[in-house]
Amino acid sequence: MYDAPPMQTAPLRILLVDLNNFARCPTVAIGMLAAVLRRDGLQVDVFSPLAIGVAGVARESRVGPFGRIDQYLRHVTANASIPTVRALRAHVALRRHPIGLDEARRVLAAFDQTLIDGYDAVLVSAYLMYREVVEAIAARCASRAIPVGLGGPYFAQPEVIDAWRSIPGVSAVLGGEGEPYVTRFVHGLVGRAALETLPGVSTANVRKGAAPPLADLDALPFADYSDFPWSRYPNRLIPLVTGRGCGWGRCTFCSDVTSSMGRGFRSRSAARVLSEAAHHAVRHETSCFVFTDLKLNSDVETWGALVDGMQRAVPGARWVAAVHADRRADNGLSASRLKAAAAAGMVRLTTGLESGSQRILDSMQKGADVSRIEAMIRDAWEAGISVRITMIVGYPGEEPEDVEASARFLERNGRYVGRVLLNRFSMITGTRIQRRLRRGIAHRDTLQDLVADSISATWPHRYAGAQARSYRRALWRLLGETHRINRRALHLSATAFEGVM
Repeated sequence: MYDAPPMQTAPLRILLVDLNNFARCPTVAIGMLAAVLRRDGLQVDVFSPLAIGVAGVARESRVGPFGRIDQYLRHVTANASIPTVRALRAHVALRRHPIGLDEARRVLAAFDQTLIDGYDAVLVSAYLMYREVVEAIAARCASRAIPVGLGGPYFAQPEVIDAWRSIPGVSAVLGGEGEPYVTRFVHGLVGRAALETLPGVSTANVRKGAAPPLADLDALPFADYSDFPWSRYPNRLIPLVTGRGCGWGRCTFCSDVTSSMGRGFRSRSAARVLSEAAHHAVRHETSCFVFTDLKLNSDVETWGALVDGMQRAVPGARWVAAVHADRRADNGLSASRLKAAAAAGMVRLTTGLESGSQRILDSMQKGADVSRIEAMIRDAWEAGISVRITMIVGYPGEEPEDVEASARFLERNGRYVGRVLLNRFSMITGTRIQRRLRRGIAHRDTLQDLVADSISATWPHRYAGAQARSYRRALWRLLGETHRINRRALHLSATAFEGVM
């Protein structure tokens, strides 16, 4: 960890802007930055659209009666060969943006009022979908001579940094895990210093690579969630992180492992995590937790220690997490271990099925077997754990029979599944499959109208195979199975966590 700079007579006053705006629980990155800056003697306020009544982003919830038709139209129009149809779809999607035009006006008006209080610097954390709001915030800060530092999970990719570092009013972009030197970053912003000397910091004139991954996660303070609008959350849910990165980390489509905190797996000690859970339970008067790890069972030893210790740390704790049913001889997801997790308060898990076709899973380098995922889902259900699965359609090379295999999987296992999130395949900058595509060694024959969009770190495209009538029939069948599952109410024990994962 870097040493903080010497204290000044008057502490700097910093505004953290949280544009990630989750609707169910606080943002881990903001809580962590607030904790680090306060530890180093700075004054911190947090600005969140949720606090002014702008609805946050919620994960999928129970669908309506026409959900199947809606999803089918979205998938079909995304792959339409007629540009006008795709343009209309894009227009409709824009209206569903988490911060639309009316909401953006409210956010910026409230931000203007917040700036009146006076700040030495503004730090903005944003997903790439919030480009226009970031530009407006930077312009307002520039008019008041307030320096702006920009960060977010995907400023680890050179193309993305280049597309964002020249926004007028943005002094610097922080790429990678910035906790070790965020305080020096702030002092550099305020003092108009040569910020490029810090790891991972890019400016309009100089682009640097992302800062190296942080190795000693136990050295970090507990996240500070005191600034979040707790009264606006349906339930008091505390996000916890046991590690960064993914213990598998090879799936070709996954952008999480190429984001700022996903590059290389590292784990905190279970004792430190359990201590943090107990700390938040007292401070925020809750016993409900969301583990936001990419895969909580990446480190089987830590996973086991959490299961064994959670009820001692927080009696009555309830919690949810994502897991990976990989091919390891012991991946921590045996029937007995899942029963122990349920006894420890686990009420819901998410797992990435992605496809019911083993051929596609192998193409994705998923490191998993359909049969083993199926057994894990049934064992979790038997243990009383609600199961959410994620799936992908349109992966390059997918044929109608692969989509049919996914539909058959849900037919066999639908009674054991609480929710299904079915996504159209998205080509993300920096992923393994995108790097292969860029080298010209895969998939250019099946991905049509492919265009790089560095602002959003995506490569919009049409999937050629989706035009076949047999593919559309298979898709309709798959959507019917997902709709049947998603129409049901969640198990009562998991309802407090609906919309989280």
